[in-house]
Amino acid sequence: MTAIPFFTNKKIAEGTYQIKNDFTSGFDTYAYLVEGSNYALLIDTILGLGDLNAYCRTLTDKPVKVVNTHSHWDHVGGNFNFDSCYMHPKDIGFFQDVIGFSKEDIFGFAKTSAKDEYKDLLECDENFAGTHPIKVYPVIEGDVFDLGDRRIEVVEVGGHTPGSIVLIDNKTGICFSGDACNGNTLLEFENSLPINVYLKNLEHLKTFASKFDMMYGGHEVFDKTIIDEGIETASRVLAGTDDKVAAKGMTGNDICYAAARKEDGTGRADGKRFNMSYDPSRITGEEEINQVI
Repeated sequence: MTAIPFFTNKKIAEGTYQIKNDFTSGFDTYAYLVEGSNYALLIDTILGLGDLNAYCRTLTDKPVKVVNTHSHWDHVGGNFNFDSCYMHPKDIGFFQDVIGFSKEDIFGFAKTSAKDEYKDLLECDENFAGTHPIKVYPVIEGDVFDLGDRRIEVVEVGGHTPGSIVLIDNKTGICFSGDACNGNTLLEFENSLPINVYLKNLEHLKTFASKFDMMYGGHEVFDKTIIDEGIETASRVLAGTDDKVAAKGMTGNDICYAAARKEDGTGRADGKRFNMSYDPSRITGEEEINQVI
């Protein structure tokens, strides 16, 4: 199975690696391994296609802890190669919903996602783990992962999911931003927060902007000025002056995009970078502070 490049990495800073699956086709999804003097922190685990724990051992000899920016499958799929993870409490319940996928389910997804030259090489072996209960530890804003010679700070930026977080590395000036603010920020899901709450959280994130320069996200990389574009775009939605481009969401629901896109769907027609989808019936609302059980 060595002929299959389950993972590749790119070194983006000292002791900092961007990891992705390289045998699949379609859009890229990234995990990040940040190595400290005491332990390494793995930020997100992508799709569970390949043994990510074993791959991390080729990059560091330090113990590895896992933290997830949010609970969507393309960020937690590889959690099940590890014994535990850290996650915001508001997303833990959604993470539990993926428990129950078998090894065969994940392998089937790999076969569907693989580039043509790798499809026939795949085997349902140790590179694929079914989903099963693991320990989940909560993290909230103000928590710090002290890796020894670098500290990674947790900041809450709920919107895409209620418990979305970003992680700021004081050593490199990098914000690991998950799906919190990017060129296709999806606020169309049933558990996404209303736009007024998301705007407040973007404004909160901006107060930390002096601590970082770049935002390495789950699918894209931007400089921090995309936060300003996000604030501007969300403000237009609240004012009713956005482009309101009608579309179908990922679950088949009726949604809008705040800004018109290029015909090929690769970005905004006006050349700006940030865009967002949203449910037009959920533009304003209250954030639920406590759990509803």
